[in-house]
Amino acid sequence: MQAGFRFVLAIVASIFIISGCDQVSIGGSDVVIIDLTVVAKATGQDEVIRLKAEAARDELTVQLQQLIQALDQQLADERVKMGDNPSPEQTQLFQQLNIQARGRLTEAQTQAQAQAVQIEQALVAEFRDSISPLAEEIARGMGASAILAADPYLFWFDPAVDITDEVIAAWRARPAEGPAAESSEEVDEEVAEVQSELNEVEDELAETAEELAEVQEEIEELKESVKEAAVPAAE
Repeated sequence: MQAGFRFVLAIVASIFIISGCDQVSIGGSDVVIIDLTVVAKATGQDEVIRLKAEAARDELTVQLQQLIQALDQQLADERVKMGDNPSPEQTQLFQQLNIQARGRLTEAQTQAQAQAVQIEQALVAEFRDSISPLAEEIARGMGASAILAADPYLFWFDPAVDITDEVIAAWRARPAEGPAAESSEEVDEEVAEVQSELNEVEDELAETAEELAEVQEEIEELKESVKEAAVPAAE
């Protein structure tokens, strides 16, 4: 999770551009550097993001487990209907149902994984937005016109242009009830947004279950057709 968090930080926050600037000079003092991973760890936000992301993944895992149980139950019910001596047609139909069920499950797992990544990226983006005003104020005070995020692609920089410690100090110095501090209402809103995204995934899984039920009905109809076609042949 920590490695993934650092990677997401790198792709989401590779550069801050201070508005109102016409030119950026990487070779001069117009650019300052911030290490968002260090800031996140020092302020405890990495743990906040980790816990929220894990909660989202746990919820998605529960939903997937419920879908797996539903699919297994459907297959078990179908197997019971076939009896101890299923016909070749019944065996083939059961195999088709099993393949379709597993295909739908794989699709649901892929969707859940993508949703989990989106949730983590959204949490990191929120952290970046909360840091941006503090970093911008410090950078302006140093006469800078841009802020680069330290990442593996940044080969070297003069420690004198590193504002990481200043941003951490500014974060810790925020007033408890100030506009930069995250209120309980804002936390509730973030939780509600995450829950909304989880509900969307749950709806998608429910639709997948409905589609599987429709497939099962089609198979039942096909089995009836096979039985009806077999009667004249037997006569």
